[in-house]
Amino acid sequence: MKPKEISPEHQELMIEIGTRIKELRKAKQLSYIKLAKQIGISRNSYNQLELGIINFQFGTLMAVLQYHGIGLEEFFKDL
Repeated sequence: MKPKEISPEHQELMIEIGTRIKELRKAKQLSYIKLAKQIGISRNSYNQLELGIINFQFGTLMAVLQYHGIGLEEFFKDL
């Protein structure tokens, strides 16, 4: 099943989420390929997540946050 396109009113937020996810990964000096494998998604999907161009599932976000050991509140506090 192909993910839905992101509606224009949510594009900025999705880009901010992707940027924050990328910052977390880079802080641990991981490649996006390695992290994608660790959380069980394709490298293409993970790359699109960081770019903010994929309408990801909540479970995917939770897997990323769990990997980094942070909760939703901490993740979204500055967005």
